[in-house]
Amino acid sequence: MLSQILHVDMDAFFVSVEELEDASLKGKAVIVGADPDGRGVVAAASYEARKFGVHSAMPIRQAKQLCPHAIFLRGHHEKYDDYSHRLYRIFGEFTPVVEMMSIDEAYLDLTGCERLHRSAFRAADKLIRTVKERTGLNCSIGLSTSHMVSKIASDQAKPHGLLYVLPGCEAAFLAPLPIRRMPGIGKVTEPELRSFGITTIGDLRQMGEEKLRAKFGKFGEWLYTKSCGRDIEAYGYSEEPKSISHETTFDRDIDDLEELERTLSYLAQLVARRLRDHGLYAHTLGLKLRYAPFNTLTRDATIDEPTNLDSVIFENVLRLFETAYNAKKKVRLVGVRASNLERSVFQRNLLEAPQHEKLGKILEAADKLRERFGFEAVQLARSLEPGKQSKPRKQREFLGR
Repeated sequence: MLSQILHVDMDAFFVSVEELEDASLKGKAVIVGADPDGRGVVAAASYEARKFGVHSAMPIRQAKQLCPHAIFLRGHHEKYDDYSHRLYRIFGEFTPVVEMMSIDEAYLDLTGCERLHRSAFRAADKLIRTVKERTGLNCSIGLSTSHMVSKIASDQAKPHGLLYVLPGCEAAFLAPLPIRRMPGIGKVTEPELRSFGITTIGDLRQMGEEKLRAKFGKFGEWLYTKSCGRDIEAYGYSEEPKSISHETTFDRDIDDLEELERTLSYLAQLVARRLRDHGLYAHTLGLKLRYAPFNTLTRDATIDEPTNLDSVIFENVLRLFETAYNAKKKVRLVGVRASNLERSVFQRNLLEAPQHEKLGKILEAADKLRERFGFEAVQLARSLEPGKQSKPRKQREFLGR
């Protein structure tokens, strides 16, 4: 049976969410990220801003130079996270095998789903319309027999398009594309390949596996396999992540201990909710702490009983923070990570089982409220600043593989 791999990528995700909240932003150059007069990078840019050369991960000051008339927004990452959860649930209606690559990008394995959708192409078309109808957001989809081809196809389909590369046409589709379009070929590899007269993906395939292996060794075999549009072992995946983490980069370096602890509480809740979404429990909890300018340390602790509870994750991460924190230094970034995951958990302490079950039901109800009213509708008390809620900046979510 041929694989049917769908890659879905949201169009200008952060900007699109902002446009849903403020219709006056539509059709304008909008840049989501840091203070344009400060440091930081572009998180997302509207297609109008991209016409001026602005792109994600670009230094925010450079973006301002290229597009000074743009509307700069710091962003509302709790809203982006909520929309990502809604998207994940929609994807799960089409196939049980969903791999969220980031907050706005996923692979869906539709292999064997013909009885449900009649064909993978019909499923892809329905998915685009369903996402639009239920979230108001646009997405682009690539569909083929391999992950790499589908990812390239979804990029070719932007914005708001669907590109289906028929089985047997993968190599022909890739052939005219520049080698830089192939994932894994960057600024270092591209010049080396060009020195051998290789400028397109088709050139790689035409050179043949034997010559590529002679020139580049194992990497040459990898290049040839990808140039043919076939998946390799690196693309093998499970629907379950190996780790889940959230981190926040502050707009300014801080040494406010209470603010740091509030942020850790907030991040712990994000991680816990993601664990519950996947039905997973964590054996190991971790802390990431980056001091100014870029001195980063990590700490991990393995707990006796795996958990997906907000308070338990926060308490353990807080202990790691208390032992690692240097009050003489200002902090640029903090992060919370859960790893060593499992699907089910054996309750070792029978005396505490009823208490854990009760707390689990409370958190299940809290998650439903968050789903309806937004993540910040329900928060641990430690996450709240007196008189208002603390909203960490530039929060990023990762599903580790």
